[in-house]
Amino acid sequence: MTHLRLALVALTFVVAACDPDDVSPDGDTSVAVDTSAVADTVVEDTVADTAADTSVAEDAVADTVADTSEAQDTAVADTGGTPGVTDTPFGPIEGEACGTLTAALTSDDPSFHVTTWTFTADTFDSSLLDPGAARLFDSPNAGGSSKCGETMSVQWLAECEGATLDKLETEIDYDTEGSITDYAVTVAGLGYGVSVTRAYLGPFNTDYDLAAAKSLLSDKLAGVNESTLNVSAADAWSKQILHVWTLQRSWVPILEEAWAGLADTLKSDTVVLVTVEAGSDAIVTDSCDD
Repeated sequence: MTHLRLALVALTFVVAACDPDDVSPDGDTSVAVDTSAVADTVVEDTVADTAADTSVAEDAVADTVADTSEAQDTAVADTGGTPGVTDTPFGPIEGEACGTLTAALTSDDPSFHVTTWTFTADTFDSSLLDPGAARLFDSPNAGGSSKCGETMSVQWLAECEGATLDKLETEIDYDTEGSITDYAVTVAGLGYGVSVTRAYLGPFNTDYDLAAAKSLLSDKLAGVNESTLNVSAADAWSKQILHVWTLQRSWVPILEEAWAGLADTLKSDTVVLVTVEAGSDAIVTDSCDD
């Protein structure tokens, strides 16, 4: 009897395990479905949001690159080339005065400036001239051996200060006869007279002294002051430039020392610009059109 009861109990447990009404499997299935739904939701949200955010970030990077490119273009335009050197069709002009002379022109004080123009071509090419310089080059001179110096003086002012030629020496009117100015230009909206000369003692003389420099500058500055007094009101200028050409770099300190020792009344408010011609002698020797 005891064995029979044990058998019945075992059979009861087997039947219960196979009962279709048991809810445990439903619970497991429900969990599986819920888990699947959560997984689907997480995957969709994460992928969609991340993709959208990444796309925006990439756009932002593109904008930054574009802005940086623009900044670089501006910097190159403003600071291109070697500081203190201005490239021209004839060769480089060295010296801080090139590009900054306008400040001296608007000052009431006299000043002394130096540049070096290195000519790189074997021959002088007039087709490279600024329109104003070309007009002077093709026009008759009032006399003297200064056509090349005057032409390249106009060219210098055009290259360095954006000057435009207004009148040649034969076109400027004076109320009284006397010393005349070589040409008139406009720089930054103001008119200026320009007289051109050479510190030159011939092809074989390289010696220069203070007396020679003082004599040259005294004579030329006196002429500048006289022409300023005599010019007609219609052609009057704000002030004048005395442009001195030389082949000898070693003469520049002598010229500056001589200028510094001149009377203030003689220097007046004139800008003295000395340009050393290097790589050529065609300008100082006035042989540019030979």
